[in-house]
Amino acid sequence: MIFMCKSDIFQHLLRLTAEETETSAERITGFYGDMESTDARYILVTILYERGFYPSQIAALMNRKPRGIRALLARGLTSPMVGIMLANIRRKVGND
Repeated sequence: MIFMCKSDIFQHLLRLTAEETETSAERITGFYGDMESTDARYILVTILYERGFYPSQIAALMNRKPRGIRALLARGLTSPMVGIMLANIRRKVGND
């Protein structure tokens, strides 16, 4: 098993999310409000949270406030496609 620091895990999951959602890492971590960027951000935050990151840690890595991260986690799925992409990333992370 390979041990990675939090920033490495974040970068790895960001890359996987960008590939799966076909949304650039800059759009995912940026302050874009379009639905594609927000959905990709939701997927990344959900995966990080499932991997044991606290909202405050996620917020620090994404240059956001913990309150915004908690609100994003509470948002839920907006479309079936988001659920499919989330499942695909979970599968990829499980195979790492």
